[in-house]
Amino acid sequence: MNFSKSEFIIITIIFIIILSSIVFILGCNVENGKILVIQNNTTGIKTEFYLPNNSFSLGYTHSVMKTPAEEFFSVDENNQIILNKTVYESFGVGLPFLADEKDFEIKDDKFILYTNSIYNEINMIISPIPKHWLQIGDKKYELMDILKEPNCSIEIYVYDKDMIKKFFNISTDVFADIY
Repeated sequence: MNFSKSEFIIITIIFIIILSSIVFILGCNVENGKILVIQNNTTGIKTEFYLPNNSFSLGYTHSVMKTPAEEFFSVDENNQIILNKTVYESFGVGLPFLADEKDFEIKDDKFILYTNSIYNEINMIISPIPKHWLQIGDKKYELMDILKEPNCSIEIYVYDKDMIKKFFNISTDVFADIY
């Protein structure tokens, strides 16, 4: 088949349009969202987790009371980490006990303290004794298994995963009205 120069240009343009459309559609289907980072401050190693519901919890066994405590967080559009509530099973040293009635309830033999504390990051020391864990959805991760070393300092923070913006190197301002 011999194409004229104008036919070749038209076919090339159509091919480029189809290829660009395929790349864009695939880019749209790449899951965007929030990424939770646990950074080991000793080694600098970062472990990342996708947050499908923009929420997670951190738990531990209380060192004095030997009962579990769990803190529930959500992440806002600015990647700030919001402590929504703390759930624990006993009163004791280091556990809240002077809460306003509207912010506190007892449900299913657990104490629930509702808060609205906002953080840019969470800094912690992880040791094997309190058995720190991270829960995202139904999946529970032991922090010692992730970090592989006792008594290390960690920083937890969140960033946006947006493949379309990164792929096309587009500024966030361009998409401000779309989201």
